[in-house]
Amino acid sequence: MAFATTKHLNLRGYRESDKDYFMEQENDQRVMLTGYPGYVVPNGPNGWKDLQENFLSKELLVIVAEVKREYAGLRKWDEGEVRKEGEEKKPEDWDRELFAGYSALGIGMPKNRDAHFGIAINAQWWGNGFATEITEWMVQHAFEQLNVHRISLGYTGVNLAAKRVYEKCGFPHEGAKRKAFWLNGEWVDAVSMGILDEEYWERKKQLANKA
Repeated sequence: MAFATTKHLNLRGYRESDKDYFMEQENDQRVMLTGYPGYVVPNGPNGWKDLQENFLSKELLVIVAEVKREYAGLRKWDEGEVRKEGEEKKPEDWDRELFAGYSALGIGMPKNRDAHFGIAINAQWWGNGFATEITEWMVQHAFEQLNVHRISLGYTGVNLAAKRVYEKCGFPHEGAKRKAFWLNGEWVDAVSMGILDEEYWERKKQLANKA
């Protein structure tokens, strides 16, 4: 059951049956290179347990994004993927096909109400604007329902797609740690962005006035 919806997506909590979908994403080099600053290596049999214990269970909010069935045609298929059609497609086939990724908010020091934002979208769904939809929803929910004071995030300086999404969603740039990450044979910057609650409300008022 969806917790919330956007134009193209149903948003819900993660569940144990998502294990294989999370691990497929965690073992996709394309996805890992866009947002993971550590060693990009395949996850082994303990990957799901580690992800749950060290990340998912500690976050304030984790949402899974599923594409609505009417937009299933937007998915790109990798070479060699098994694609079922019509009556041969079972519920679990739909679940795997429509799993678009996840997003999370974590708070290290609750007193400061500073939430760190993260998002990962499956490569098969890139280019459809889903990252923007999810980020906009997460920002709205964080400020209007969770009463956070600011949302912080970081991305690698070469990830121009992430830069465009975050700027579109109202995040100002706050700085860069120069040549912080070794990626694809070169040193790249670690860029920081953040949005305050007063900035969010002012932006919302401006957008309403333009409507």
